[in-house]
Amino acid sequence: LNTNEPPLDSDLVSIQSIISNTSAHLSALDSEISRLQHQLKQLEEERSAVSRFHAQNKSILSPLRRMPIEVLGEIFSWTLPSVRDAVAESISPWVLGHISSRWRAIALSTPSLWSL
Repeated sequence: LNTNEPPLDSDLVSIQSIISNTSAHLSALDSEISRLQHQLKQLEEERSAVSRFHAQNKSILSPLRRMPIEVLGEIFSWTLPSVRDAVAESISPWVLGHISSRWRAIALSTPSLWSL
């Protein structure tokens, strides 16, 4: 291996056997790598699905969901711009209404969001 001299005839069979064995081993390793990559992809997809499910369930326990309507309405009122202009005045309450159906109902039932 460490010389440029041609192998002896007596070594040729041994070297060919080594080449054949390492070729088979490389092929087996490639197959195993391919199988593991496929398995990894499946595990990553499963993890992603479980992560989404976890986040959805975790969000159900959010304290914001249990906050009283009156408190959210007051918070919404504080989101209005202090200096009212025509654009901010017409957009601000509607933005809150795009968050969720609950927020839309609260925004629509909070008069201070709509009054000048």
